[in-house]
This record gives sequence, C-alpha cells and structure tokens, in this order.
Amino acid sequence: MPIDVDEVQRRKEIAQATLAVAARDGARSITIRAVAKELGGSTAMITNYVPTRIALITNAVRAAESRWRADLDAHVGELDGKERLRATVEWHLSTDPEDLLLRTLWVEMLSSAHTDPGGVDHREPRESRQEFFDASLAAGVPDAELAADVLSLLTRGYFVSTVEEPAYWTAERAGRVARAVVDALVDG
Repeated sequence: MPIDVDEVQRRKEIAQATLAVAARDGARSITIRAVAKELGGSTAMITNYVPTRIALITNAVRAAESRWRADLDAHVGELDGKERLRATVEWHLSTDPEDLLLRTLWVEMLSSAHTDPGGVDHREPRESRQEFFDASLAAGVPDAELAADVLSLLTRGYFVSTVEEPAYWTAERAGRVARAVVDALVDG
C-alpha cells in the first residue's frame, strides 16, 4: 500500500532542508542528493515533488515568499502616505541573514532563466511592484507607475549588490539611498 504523503507539507520540508544545506554549505552545494541526505531519505522523496536542482531552489524561495507577505504587513502596519512608502522600501532592503541567504538562492534561480524559464518565479516581482505602486499612490506620488518601476529596480539591484558586495551594502548605506529615492519621488 502506498504511503499517503501531504504534498504541501513535503514541499515545505524540502524547502527547509534546502535552506539548511545552503546555510551550512553555500548555495552551490544544493543538489537533490544533498537535500535528500538532509532529510534522511532517498532522492526519490525529493524528485517526486521537485525534479531538478533549480526546482529545489525555486521551491525554497517560494516557501519564503508566503512568510514575506505577512512580515511586510506587520512591518508597514497602519502607516500611511510617505511613511508607508518609505517603510515598504526599507522592508525590501532587509539585511536579515535569512534574507541574504535567500538572495543568493534567488541569484542562482535567475542564472538558470535561459535554460529553465519555468524555474524563475515571476509572481513575486509583480506583487512587489504592485506593493510599490499602491504605496506610491497612497503617498501622493505624481507618477505612481514610474515610482513602482524605479523602486522595483532599486530593490532588485540591491538584492544582487548584497550578493556581490555584502560588506559595502550595509543596512545604513541602503537605507540612506532608499530615503533619498523616496524623498525624490514624493517631493519631486
């Protein structure tokens, strides 16, 4: 008789194991075999749910995204106007160790876009642009669509920069840039 497995729960377990392997050994060390070993099972227990290395990484990034929405809502709270826009941008510029780890996975995921376009998550960047658009509207930015695009490029560029030059892109430096950009967009 086949074992009844909760697919959602298994994907979460695989995501946690993927993050554990990446945190301990680096993003390049993520393989189906390494994640299976982390879970104490066979590679089949992984490939039944995520068939490739990039699928492992994408699964881990998507699992984190569900937490990000709740975290952003808590961070922004009842703020309004310019303060809400600033808080939204600052939240995206987190230097939390898990966020830094996820950015390395995100870069790995993006590096496969030309060979595995289905492995790249397109939903999250659209949701982030929409958050920037909504916050820009609430802040009275004259061209909220342009502001959302600028802030999206700013934060995505920051993600790459924190992988490329983590010592340079401190929370203070990124916060200073973010405040200047938000002030320019709002006060125009």
